[in-house]
Amino acid sequence: MLVRETLVIHSRLSWRQARGAAAIERQHGLQALAIEHVAARLAGGFLQPINPDSLKEAIGEAIAMDLGEFNDIKALPGFSRAAAATLKKAWASGLKFTELAKTSDAIVRSRIDAVTRLEDEVLKRLPPSMRRPADLVDLALPHLRHAKTLFGAIQVLGRTEMSPVWRPFLAALKNVTDVRWVAGPRQVPAWVRALGIAVVWTPPERPEIQSESCASPRHEALEAMRWARALLASGRAKPEEIAIAAASPAEWDDQARGNEKAFWYA
Repeated sequence: MLVRETLVIHSRLSWRQARGAAAIERQHGLQALAIEHVAARLAGGFLQPINPDSLKEAIGEAIAMDLGEFNDIKALPGFSRAAAATLKKAWASGLKFTELAKTSDAIVRSRIDAVTRLEDEVLKRLPPSMRRPADLVDLALPHLRHAKTLFGAIQVLGRTEMSPVWRPFLAALKNVTDVRWVAGPRQVPAWVRALGIAVVWTPPERPEIQSESCASPRHEALEAMRWARALLASGRAKPEEIAIAAASPAEWDDQARGNEKAFWYA
């Protein structure tokens, strides 16, 4: 019997790691999705979140329009990047510009009006299938009865926080299927406990750290090869469990290539 389970991940790297681990463990019913893709799938109708490339393209077309206070700066370098960051942060926080303008003074209101104009022009130029986070949540909530079938048990993996716009959606999912916040050794936000979401917490690991003093990059590469070979020869580790890394590996490239044979004779 195929058991459906969903991991809510936070980055492309974590997505790759989750898929790799699922393949090794033969977890055929496991899927890894970002929270926005969970909402989009439940919303249905081939809807999807706004991707960065489409947003950047839409902003590039929108700056040709009248943007109020932004007209004096919209042609400056970096405006498109700043505008995209502003819209994404506002959407992630669930901020509504029209409501914010009602409680602001005249100076702030004129700037909010400029952002509102920009948002309106951008939304006109995005593909019809792309929706803002709040829109995806509003469209997904009426379809909660399908959540257990689509996602099964849900585990929010490796996060320390989640944008405010997704919190009501996560709370609603908790009422129809099993939702767990897998924190590991990380801090758990107070709102997670307030919503009554089950938390899976593990104590931090304290691995043993050893250091070696090497005279040159060649010597360092050789010692790294010796360390890996010793782990394999003693049976303490499998090849896929060993990693040799550097923040900037270019300095060691020539030495590592030159020490391929030394690996076997170290």
